[in-house]
Amino acid sequence: MAMRTFLVCGFKGGAGRSLTAAMLACGLHLQARPTLLVRQTAHNIYSVIEPIEATLPLPCRELMLPAPYDLPPDLTEDIAAMVDAADARFSDALGQLARAEIGADGDVVVDLSCVGGALNAASLRDAFAIVVPTRASVFDVDWAVRSAAFVHELQQTSDRSVPAVLATISPDQDRGRLMRQLRALLRHVKSLHRGLLPDEPSRFSVEAPFLGEATLEALICGRPIWQDRDLAGRCRAFAEAVVGLAEADGAALADHVDSS
Repeated sequence: MAMRTFLVCGFKGGAGRSLTAAMLACGLHLQARPTLLVRQTAHNIYSVIEPIEATLPLPCRELMLPAPYDLPPDLTEDIAAMVDAADARFSDALGQLARAEIGADGDVVVDLSCVGGALNAASLRDAFAIVVPTRASVFDVDWAVRSAAFVHELQQTSDRSVPAVLATISPDQDRGRLMRQLRALLRHVKSLHRGLLPDEPSRFSVEAPFLGEATLEALICGRPIWQDRDLAGRCRAFAEAVVGLAEADGAALADHVDSS
């Protein structure tokens, strides 16, 4: 099996992106596949390996997003956008890092930063799936829909479409409200109504494990929460759901591209 790259993205910090990436990586690791978690860093945004990565039972690395090219000021906006979209420096470095760490066959989960240029068409080129986490607040749902719309727009001129999966994060009692908010917002986002993403959120969303306050506190304190059997089982189920939905959507998207 070839390498699979999962890009976990979102424009908004604090939406659970890093934790979602960690749980996805843990779940993939538990399927006995070589797995690597990579946190994308950026200039002027400094980070260190946090307890999330420090306690995971798999390799975790950081990779810097290169600064944008210093383009001539008289370049047209269209040409500049094309250059930025084709910038493959990060994706090329990611491939080299992954092959060095886990070989040619395995899973790579990338915790993308929320800076401009964190995700471009070149990064999507080799991706297996895009995962967009969302919590239950209306503001987080709005940002998740905006992020999914951006991913969709990036692929409008591509000959290959990558499945986008919404990872919903909420306690059981809030899940119904979260899905209603998603459904209402999708209804008003016209860019998502071109056949590549369904109107009904349940068709391209999966439940991510929800961690209670005690578990989050243990994680922040550096305790190995990933050894908990219940959490391990939920992470594995989450990863299986993401892969299953991505495979099904990938086949449907390929049929759509072939028929268009």
